[in-house]
Amino acid sequence: MNHSSRFTPLIFCMVVVCMAGCAASLMPWGISETRARLAKLEVGMTKSEVVTLLGQPYNREVFPGENGETYEYLIYITQYTDSGAIPDTDKTPVCLVNGRVIGWGRNFYDRTKRYEVEIR
Repeated sequence: MNHSSRFTPLIFCMVVVCMAGCAASLMPWGISETRARLAKLEVGMTKSEVVTLLGQPYNREVFPGENGETYEYLIYITQYTDSGAIPDTDKTPVCLVNGRVIGWGRNFYDRTKRYEVEIR
């Protein structure tokens, strides 16, 4: 048995391990850090505190509320399924009313009453 045939499986394994390590470190948008920091999120935090903690959001949505308040959602990517377009299930919305966190998460977002606004 020559030496090169003994090293081929070893080299293959090293390449696979290196590629896996690179893939984890290249996880888009800092997802693992964002998920870890979500545990530190608190009701009542200001928008500035949320952005300092979680970074800039992937997206933002704003809806008018019943009593003149503003519902603002900062959308963060917290999962990556590599399915092309980023599905809603891979995103975690953080809801602020009048600039303060009142809740977060997909279930909270889905249950929050959003109003249709008709512009004429």
